[in-house]
Amino acid sequence: MKPYADKAKEYSSSKIVKEVANHLANLRSQGKAVLVDRNERKQGFSPRELFLSSAVLLPAERRIRCTMALIRKGKNPMFMKKGTFALEELKQMGDIVEITHFFIDYKTDQNVVCVERNPHGPNIADIEYYFKKIARDELQLAKFTELNVFMDNSIENTLGAMKNVLSFNIKLKSANLELIDKQLEKNYFKGFNLITNLYKPEFLRIEAFFKKQGKKVNLPTENKIATGMFAKALEVFKANPEETDYYDNFVVVYEDGKGVEETFNLLKDKKFFERKIEEGKDLKQGESYDLIKDDLTLFVNSL
Repeated sequence: MKPYADKAKEYSSSKIVKEVANHLANLRSQGKAVLVDRNERKQGFSPRELFLSSAVLLPAERRIRCTMALIRKGKNPMFMKKGTFALEELKQMGDIVEITHFFIDYKTDQNVVCVERNPHGPNIADIEYYFKKIARDELQLAKFTELNVFMDNSIENTLGAMKNVLSFNIKLKSANLELIDKQLEKNYFKGFNLITNLYKPEFLRIEAFFKKQGKKVNLPTENKIATGMFAKALEVFKANPEETDYYDNFVVVYEDGKGVEETFNLLKDKKFFERKIEEGKDLKQGESYDLIKDDLTLFVNSL
C-alpha cells in the first residue's frame, strides 16, 4: 500500500495493513462491519458486495488471519430438513454468503498474502480492492495498492520465449466475464457472452489445437491470432495481477524460438500450498491457517 505523502514518514505499507485490520477487527467486536460493493461504479454490472467477517491479529508472528464474505446473488438454493423431504427457502433466514480465508504476513513491506482457493468466494482482487477502499476512504492512509503474483514460471520469461501458440485450454465462471479485462473480452471472448446469455451456463470453457501431436510447425503456418491473444493476456496479467484470479483454467502450449514446446499453466505456475481435507469438511479460519503456516513461513523466509 502506498501512503499519502503527508503520512509517508509515519506509515509504512505493513503498518497501514495492520491499521486496516485493527479497524475492521474493532468493528466486528462491536457487531459491525463495512460492506463494500466492488462493482458500485460499474454501470450494468451485478453488485459484488463484500465484508470482512473476521480479522485476528497475531503480533508474535506478525501475521493476520482473515475471513472475507461475498454476499451471494441470483437464484438461491433450497434447504431440506433432516429426516424429511420438506423444502424451505434459505433466503428467509437471511443472505447467503461465500467465504474465503486468507492470511497476511506483514514482517516486511511486501505484505505477503496467502489466499484460500475458493472459486465461488472472494478472490485476491476482491481482497485488494476491499483493503484499498478501507485504507483510502475510511482511514485516509493510502491512495493505492500494488499487487504482484508469485509464480514459478514468470510472465516476463514466457513473453520473451513464446513464439507460436500450439494449443490452449481456458475455463472461467460465466459470472467472471463481466470482471475480466475489457479488451480481452471484446477481442477474443466475445462469443462467450452470446453463449452465456442464451444457455446460462455456470462455467465456460474453450479448448483449441492448432497442430497434430509431434508435427513440426513451419514459420508460414504460425498461429498469429492465438499467439496474439496469449501475448495480450500475459500483458494483462503482468499489468493487473488480480486478473489471474478470474480463470479456473488457463493452459497454453507454445513453441519458443528454437521450436521447443513449452507449457504455461496460470494456476499451477502460481506459488501454492496443497492440502487434502475430508470431503465436505468446512475448515474454520484457525484450522485453515494451521495447515499452511509452516509452508508460509518457509516461503516468506525464501524471499
